[in-house]
Amino acid sequence: MQTLPKLNTNILNIYVRPEIQLLLYCASTKRDAAKTEQIKSLIQLPNLDWQDVISQAYKHGLVPLLYTNLNTICKDDIPKEAINQIRHLSYANSQRNLVLCAELFKILHLLQEKDIKGVPYKGPILASTVYGNIALRPSGDLDIIVQQQHVLEFKKILISLGYQPLVELTQREEIAFLEAKSEHSYNFFHDEKKILVEIHWRVSPEYTSPIETKHFWSKLKPFPFAGITIYNLPLEDWLPILCVHGSRHRWERLIWLCDIAELLRTNPEVNWDYLIQVTTELDCKRMFFLGLFLAHHLLDVTLPVKVLRQIKADTEVVALSSEICQSLFTKDNHNPKFLGRTIFHMRVRERWQNKFLYFQSFLRWLMIVRKQ
Repeated sequence: MQTLPKLNTNILNIYVRPEIQLLLYCASTKRDAAKTEQIKSLIQLPNLDWQDVISQAYKHGLVPLLYTNLNTICKDDIPKEAINQIRHLSYANSQRNLVLCAELFKILHLLQEKDIKGVPYKGPILASTVYGNIALRPSGDLDIIVQQQHVLEFKKILISLGYQPLVELTQREEIAFLEAKSEHSYNFFHDEKKILVEIHWRVSPEYTSPIETKHFWSKLKPFPFAGITIYNLPLEDWLPILCVHGSRHRWERLIWLCDIAELLRTNPEVNWDYLIQVTTELDCKRMFFLGLFLAHHLLDVTLPVKVLRQIKADTEVVALSSEICQSLFTKDNHNPKFLGRTIFHMRVRERWQNKFLYFQSFLRWLMIVRKQ
């Protein structure tokens, strides 16, 4: 009689139900013999809720990785209705990514004609460079970073392509919008193509993180993409940016942790001293550590002992990680309300002046609500 491997049902003292375990084991482009056996064991569970698996995979952006792993390892052992549904969703994602990739190519080409450097953020570029396949990571929209002085020229390009701003602004309002610390992107939608393009001049609102284009623009390097040369950051420089993005959204989707895990797997020679220095200077080290710690525990990312020791020394990172896992693993989880998110963002910052900056944003929100 075959003995099934013991399943890990506990992460950071939080119970992990089988449906989430299966997603975590499939949330990688690489798998070893142990992970393969775990996946085989989980799909044999008689009470495995396949609709929950599919629903959670879609919510967390893991459908392509789930399908790739299940189709390779054990497609004949999965209920036909379930594997067909996962396959359909995965193929739909591939088609959507091809459309987005073609649109990104067109936009980047037009930016180059205007001598504007545009840096694709997440989306097809991340899928291509980190996952090695644009079909393996869902892309909801196109995020492109430019320097602030090029935002309005970029706007003209998008309007010429049929895009319209989601919010109509006067010239005066537009100038104030670009200068506001609470803003970081100008969003445009193409109604016919159903594509949203976000023009970024900051990684996130200033009260969330101070990272701006000036902090990394000099590090851009040429990178071949779809027959043209675009500009991109060295892979390790994306780590703090991806961790800031995930923390800004309280790590509500597992795909953001997959990005961290895949980046580290494809770029093992990370300069950890440099990254810790940079994140310390920009007061996003705790966000950086939070992303690493979650990827380490949920996706088995190997971290240097000295880095892991520094992370564990920050008790707030450990506490926040446990709370995030509680939200991720609870079947009927609800995102915290605005006050809860505000407290989270204050806790994830280390310097008191930046905690206060976020608290100020909360007070402004309260004033707006009371006026309505």
